[in-house]
Amino acid sequence: MKHAVIVANLGAPSNLSEVRPFLKQLFADPDIFNFPFGKLGQAFFSSMIATLRAPKSKKYYAAIGGGSPLHENTVAQALKLEKMLNEQGDFTVFTAQRYWHPFFEEIAAEVRQGNFDDIILVPMYPHYSTTTTLSIVNEWKRVSGDLPEPIVIERFYAEPGYVKACANQIRATLSKFHKPPHILFSAHSIPVSRVKAGDPYEKEINANMELIMDELRRVYNYSLCYQSKVGPVEWLGPEIQDALDGLVKNKGVTNVLVFPIAFVSEHVETLYELDIQTREYAKKIGIKQFERADTVQDLNEFIAVLKKLILERVAL
Repeated sequence: MKHAVIVANLGAPSNLSEVRPFLKQLFADPDIFNFPFGKLGQAFFSSMIATLRAPKSKKYYAAIGGGSPLHENTVAQALKLEKMLNEQGDFTVFTAQRYWHPFFEEIAAEVRQGNFDDIILVPMYPHYSTTTTLSIVNEWKRVSGDLPEPIVIERFYAEPGYVKACANQIRATLSKFHKPPHILFSAHSIPVSRVKAGDPYEKEINANMELIMDELRRVYNYSLCYQSKVGPVEWLGPEIQDALDGLVKNKGVTNVLVFPIAFVSEHVETLYELDIQTREYAKKIGIKQFERADTVQDLNEFIAVLKKLILERVAL
């Protein structure tokens, strides 16, 4: 049996010239942004918003070296996963990105040439959301044509190995503190309307946080916040700066450890929003020590979880 595994993530620009076209792809996604007037409206408004946002976004990417390492992180994860899987069978692991190269259409063409018996789609999102996992699945359906229906790994936040990997990243950062910090979990926000419509993302984020704290034996104070809000509609909160304000004003917190609970790779939301923007704000309001734990990236414990979930679903 020959198996194709597609490790799929958001995608990101690798240089400043790619920022605007990347943003256009992002805002054109009907699973996240539903503009009026059908396809014409989607194309018009996504182009307009990308043009307006590109200058600010370019500054963010310039501050982290001119581009995002997200694709490189995803490739590293895919290579390690392929090596682990091939201990058990015949697997080829591809990487696909939702909003930038390699696009799903490009990967579908490669898979079509491989004569695979099955396809396993692995959205690199620990928690299920209509804005992330479902968008990945829908895009694959749009471009995959006559390829076999994929096996989809929809979530992995509750897997013990993944929880342990998250806790280990926090433990590594705890060693930097002389005084126990407050652990602040930060998740990418989504519109409240999605949650009200049944999106399980908020519940799964909270469940993941409690599992990680169980692994850490609950000896630290902790709370949850959200980041990366876009647009005027109501999004899940509190926003991270509001959460920091509350910790300082209401609890006298001076040491904070931030863990980006919704991400498995480094990108602009961690390297700029947390490491630069939020760090500067924390210092401004009187937080003496602000540290950010790394994402799980290609930790063996994490990649082993993906291997386990895949092998449970395929016939070798």
